[in-house]
Amino acid sequence: MTAPTSGAGELLADLLDERARLLELLRAVPEADWRTRPSTGGWTVADHVIQLALLDEAACLAVTAPQRFATHARARLGGGPSAPGDIDAPGSRPAPSLLRWLGRTQCALVNAYRTLDSDHRLPWYGTELDAGTALAARLPETWAHGWDLAEALGADWPATDRLWHVADLGFRTLGASFELLGRPVPTVPVRIALTAPGGALWTWGREHARDEVTGAAEDLCLVLTGRRDIAEVPLRVTGAVVGEWLAIGRAYPGAPDAPATRRATRVRVF
Repeated sequence: MTAPTSGAGELLADLLDERARLLELLRAVPEADWRTRPSTGGWTVADHVIQLALLDEAACLAVTAPQRFATHARARLGGGPSAPGDIDAPGSRPAPSLLRWLGRTQCALVNAYRTLDSDHRLPWYGTELDAGTALAARLPETWAHGWDLAEALGADWPATDRLWHVADLGFRTLGASFELLGRPVPTVPVRIALTAPGGALWTWGREHARDEVTGAAEDLCLVLTGRRDIAEVPLRVTGAVVGEWLAIGRAYPGAPDAPATRRATRVRVF
């Protein structure tokens, strides 16, 4: 597997860089548009910020109070509230207040994970994660919400080599994508070969594996974050296992999406 970065320090740096350009985008949005301008799925600008801040808080709580987080996660999966009880409901906060809230949750996230061993086990929604994976999951969330907002606002959101983390997380959770849906975990080798935004070749898996996906890294990341259907991007898919994975896989670890929220996916397998 090729990788442009490795280690918690580099991951945190990439996450903060991704957040920085998201904040730059958000600061340019007039406050009047925060609750009136929908993006993908009908979400407003405020909705995107609230989601990111709530998940930051949840990720911190998994570190600082894992038993309390586990109780909240069980309740949420059973149809309970979407945030731990001690998280202040965002209500109708004005845009500057939401931005400050996101800044505070980001600082808390960095402080909670900066010195945590990457193998440390943490509770999460429907599963357990190591701390490295829990932190890595914050980057695809940030990138995907930024992509939604940029598309809705007509702003540029160029792909960067930070997408390596999104593709890497998707590959590492391939088996879990099947397991969480009650399907047998594939045992056949899978290979991913992607062209990075910077032009490098990123690869995962066994060379010459029959099941393979190739193409642009951004296209795979759009599929794994649910922003594009596999039929809408020019990825080349070879093998039934990869085809099935691209129909159900995602770059977010945890409990599977509700069936009603998943897009119907048509996979062209070569």
